[in-house]
Amino acid sequence: MNRRTFLSTTAVVGASALSGCLSMLPMSDSNTSLPAVPTGAWTQYGADETNTFTTTVSAPSQGNLAWTSDAFTRWQPVVSDGTVYTTNFDPSHDGSAIALDAQDGTEQWRTTLDASGENATIVVDDRCIVGYDSELVALDVQTGERVWTEPTNGFEHLVADEATGTVLVASEIGIEAFSAATGEKRWETFTSGLDRTPAVYDGRVFTVGDVDGAPSLVACSLADGSNRWQRELAAAPESTAPVATQEGVFVSDDRTLVVHDRDTGDRIRELHSFGEDGDVPPRTVAVDGGTVFATGSYGAVAVDSDTGTERWHRDTPVYKPGICVGSETVVFPIESPEFSPGKKTISAFDRESGEMRWHYSFDPGFHHQVTSPPALVDGAVFFTATHIDGLGALGDV
Repeated sequence: MNRRTFLSTTAVVGASALSGCLSMLPMSDSNTSLPAVPTGAWTQYGADETNTFTTTVSAPSQGNLAWTSDAFTRWQPVVSDGTVYTTNFDPSHDGSAIALDAQDGTEQWRTTLDASGENATIVVDDRCIVGYDSELVALDVQTGERVWTEPTNGFEHLVADEATGTVLVASEIGIEAFSAATGEKRWETFTSGLDRTPAVYDGRVFTVGDVDGAPSLVACSLADGSNRWQRELAAAPESTAPVATQEGVFVSDDRTLVVHDRDTGDRIRELHSFGEDGDVPPRTVAVDGGTVFATGSYGAVAVDSDTGTERWHRDTPVYKPGICVGSETVVFPIESPEFSPGKKTISAFDRESGEMRWHYSFDPGFHHQVTSPPALVDGAVFFTATHIDGLGALGDV
């Protein structure tokens, strides 16, 4: 395995103190492990089934590149129990699911699925589950052996409810629910147009899309798929997935952050507007501890989840979807910031003040950028990017 240690000097200081102070060290042939096995989990697209993009762990204090894998991938990794799971789906590759040691990148197993195209991976009930095309495959997390395979009505998004062991496959046709343990289909709906990753909270599934020609937020029962309510939105569904919390369901509607009541679907309050007609809506919305974080081409903003009061903002464009909210730090991709002009980065900011803590810069080049949302566990950030054509780990090295 060729793991490259392309290290960027970083520091835990504010952006003004760090502007222009990045230096790059030469390429090294040594294999660099993270100082400890990363703990915690990021088991699906939005960290967990609620799509909050939040984990109760600390980000690394530095963003240096520890290792990269030889396995080609441009798909979002997921992490659980010290193992990173990813896929190398692409027409020029063998469509495999791959497990890597999270500390040093050593490949643990690889299972060929002979597939290509859009896909997603989740970890639930000791299963690594991959959804793609019209198939759902469950693999043993320890060995990669195929446990079960089930046909689906198509694939757009994948989410799992850990408490009930339910796997949801969203497609253009509707939603199908499967048992993670056995693959048994529990129910299916035929509500077309649900085109964002669903969020699951307190026995309900929330999703947005064009339903019967109307932009809508929809809630259905996790137990049987029956419809609970449907509320029309002001504009066509935007790029963000819904976020479900005790406070309500957060959606981006007509470039405005809106909270809906989980039980009734009623519109409770509007929190923040992102501009006039023609402006780009948020790419990712995250919610944690009374704060809503939103990122997009306009930059990033943190607002109070009750009043909408702005706590901080950064004007530099966030060029790709994805955000990681840790216990002290927020991590997301950012383009040409003042502390690394002309470069794309993965950057970490203080979650309370918005001050920059560290950044990892990609060398300028043809489309050098992340290719999937990053994943945060305790002591490491995992990402995929074009300049490595694979998976990389940032941490305290």
